[in-house]
Amino acid sequence: MLDACYAGFSIDPDKLLLMASSLLLAIITLLVLKKSKLSTKSKIGLIYGHLIFLFFPFVVLTTNATMCSFTCACTNSLLNLVSLALPTTLLISTVAGFLVIPGFYMFFSRKYEVENFHVVGFVEKHSTRMKIRMPKVYVIDNANPVAFSFRSFKSMIFLSAGLIDLLNKKEIEAVILHELGHLKRKASVLKLSFSLLKFFSPLSLLARFHHDSDEEEAYADKVAIRIQKTYRYLKSAKRKIDEFERIKFTLK
Repeated sequence: MLDACYAGFSIDPDKLLLMASSLLLAIITLLVLKKSKLSTKSKIGLIYGHLIFLFFPFVVLTTNATMCSFTCACTNSLLNLVSLALPTTLLISTVAGFLVIPGFYMFFSRKYEVENFHVVGFVEKHSTRMKIRMPKVYVIDNANPVAFSFRSFKSMIFLSAGLIDLLNKKEIEAVILHELGHLKRKASVLKLSFSLLKFFSPLSLLARFHHDSDEEEAYADKVAIRIQKTYRYLKSAKRKIDEFERIKFTLK
């Protein structure tokens, strides 16, 4: 009887059409994202739309298979199936978007929150000036000089121990201002969303999807330059990081 349930599901043309339509929409959203010049919000919306359409057929299969396994009552109502599968799909997309990658850095990386009075005061002052929520600043145990930021449920800036050892006070401030610029423009959300797209969607790999971040980096640079009233510290920070990478590459 269970085999009959699965067989009934596999040949149901309405369900197959529903899943095929969802996959088609996933492809369309990816193509629009790849070809069009869009705002940050539109890009983020298309990314999550793509993931929702991509996850949906698998959730439909799982939902119906679960009903078959436990009750042998595979539903023939598309409305009932969608009402069960769609909330699950939205939940999966939300968890993936706001917990998976931020959670990796928050819970699985060695880090500590910066409590230095000067750094905290500096971040608070300029977050207020930019009218954005003040992020927490963390130092991660990484010898490479790197800095990045996230804005999901909470705003966070991550600085590596290697970066702090390499740069002086003004250069670190320039890097922090650069990351605050990303948070102001919500570029961190966009970068996170593109990371999720590459991580969860095989279609993005087939499409050789590439996110050009030059414009966002230029905007973040301008924020640091405008506030410090000079390009000197940001330039020297980038030079030191580039030199570190060249030496590291030479030693390999």
